[in-house]
Amino acid sequence: MPEPIEPVTLSAPGVQLRPWRLEDAEACTAACQDPAIQRWTTVPVPYLPEHGAGFTATSPERWAEGLASFAIVDPGSGELLGAHGFVDRPGPGVVEIGYWIAPGARGRGVATAATRLVAEWALRDLGEHRVEWRAEVGNTGSRRVAEACGFTVEGILRGRLAVRGQWRDAWVGGLLATDLA
Repeated sequence: MPEPIEPVTLSAPGVQLRPWRLEDAEACTAACQDPAIQRWTTVPVPYLPEHGAGFTATSPERWAEGLASFAIVDPGSGELLGAHGFVDRPGPGVVEIGYWIAPGARGRGVATAATRLVAEWALRDLGEHRVEWRAEVGNTGSRRVAEACGFTVEGILRGRLAVRGQWRDAWVGGLLATDLA
């Protein structure tokens, strides 16, 4: 079983990543009504208030299981901009990241800034060997973010993603600690 991670807050210009709070449930639910989030992620569809409440309430459990779970917020207003974190630990020294960005925050570099923060924190501070990114083939927005952050897209994993009862092909990429030098 992976070691627990102590919850932290990470910041860069224009973004703050902090652990989820119960009061984020309504904003999380609102963001997850977005058709693009529903199309390209594994959030439940329809996304109901109880999903947002459950997701925010279980954030401490994810940290205890070694899965960092961040709300991306505007550092000035506290507005929810998205979600980021570790969605899996596929092997020793490897974390898989996942993220979504609320519609009103897209096109502002939020996903790129958040992904850089999480990847560098995982590799430098937590001592992980590899940060892995996966996205369904065709999710070019996610791929652009990963590539902008230095991930090497390594190929396609056929039938790797289970999305609402269907198996879908996934791009996979990796960022190693040595890539940060």
